Amino acid sequence: MENSLQSYALPSASASFVNKYTNVLMLFFPITTFVLAPSVPGSTIINVLSALLFGLIPFCSLGGAKGRFYTELAYFFGVILLLSFCSQFINLVLNLKLVNTILLNNKKNLTKTFYRPSHITQSITLIVGFIIYAYVKYFSTEKIINYIYWGLRLLCIYGLYEFLLYMLTGQNGDFVVNRTFGEGEKSASLFQTLSLGGIGMMRIKSYTGEPSMFVFTVFPFWVLTFGLNRKFDQLLMLGCLILTFSTTAYMCMILFYSCWIIYKRNFTIFYYISILIIVFCLVLQLNAFKHLLDSMYNFIFVGKLGGESSSSQQRSGAFTEHLFYWSTLNPLNQAFGIGFGYVRSTDFFSTLIVNNGLVGLIVFTWFTLKNIGLKIASPIISLCYKLGLVFVYLIMMASVPEFGYPSLWIYIALGFVIKHMKFETVNTSEIVNNNVLSENIGMKPVLTGIAPAGKQIAR
Repeated sequence: MENSLQSYALPSASASFVNKYTNVLMLFFPITTFVLAPSVPGSTIINVLSALLFGLIPFCSLGGAKGRFYTELAYFFGVILLLSFCSQFINLVLNLKLVNTILLNNKKNLTKTFYRPSHITQSITLIVGFIIYAYVKYFSTEKIINYIYWGLRLLCIYGLYEFLLYMLTGQNGDFVVNRTFGEGEKSASLFQTLSLGGIGMMRIKSYTGEPSMFVFTVFPFWVLTFGLNRKFDQLLMLGCLILTFSTTAYMCMILFYSCWIIYKRNFTIFYYISILIIVFCLVLQLNAFKHLLDSMYNFIFVGKLGGESSSSQQRSGAFTEHLFYWSTLNPLNQAFGIGFGYVRSTDFFSTLIVNNGLVGLIVFTWFTLKNIGLKIASPIISLCYKLGLVFVYLIMMASVPEFGYPSLWIYIALGFVIKHMKFETVNTSEIVNNNVLSENIGMKPVLTGIAPAGKQIAR
């Protein structure tokens, strides 16, 4: 079944407007630390623009896409209302007890267990995220990909500006952030620095707020650049991911490059990797670099993986506390949770299993990873998109408790856009000295400005 406006001939001016409006939204999706109304934490640019578009859609002629849009929204509301009713009914009947060892979104009243305010506010954030997902799925064409990557370019450029300004002046150059969280009105942007061999550096986070959130936002789209052959975006995002000094980013990059080498069957690269390891070991012996490299290794790997850093201890402690609390709940609360938005741990796995139980964990996992089954004509784009899905899911479960970032919903919906990209089969030959050395069958996408990797050449 066709899912988006690209299946139609855009029958009206209103359909064209909605399509262009959705494209423009993508320029603002990474901006999460700036709000239009500081007193309303959720009033980010993309959220406000999405709300305005939602009010216009009933008056737009969008063909069958509008009906499918509302149908999927109805299913979504049915699921979240059912889960909400189950958890709150169980809380009321079985007398749920909250404890101060778990990280509640609102700590003011431990005795209130029935429809806490955070259950409502966090559900609104979830609804907005799903609506953005539906916009991309039903009201966009492949041109949206260029807008998404322009949004990511602006994110990276701002992050590099902050990084370089700190290197030159030692000052925090973030002039965008105005968003605050929590009861203490804490800034939504964390200014994190480190010293490597006596050189002060800032961890890139741009306007996502935290280095881990930057990785969560950028990493799946970086993986996809390998399939779309976006070399500039690939290198720009790689540089910024490295400068986050995030253990999660480095581990995921190692895993992805291992998968990529196996897929490309380019095993000769291990020869060059061996040379690099030898050179790296030699450099370690030089006094000029020994302290710098030791500092980097200790900060990124030993401190985090060994559990010696404060952030690592905080994450593992919160994970253990929330799993222990879940294990003490009655079987019904273990199945349906205590209520969406009640707690916010340091990872999404322990957050989700306490809030929504095993049922919620299964539903979310299915929704996030169901696009692995999508049939995408280009094998290389299909591989990269699906690897991106797996990595964003793993990053979220391991280190990011945030479900409201638009990047997650956009990336999931992007699979339907890629599915409907048109491809032509072409023959390409490599000719040396008038001899045909090899001939390969490639997929040629009918897409202006997008050039998939390898033999996939954009028209």
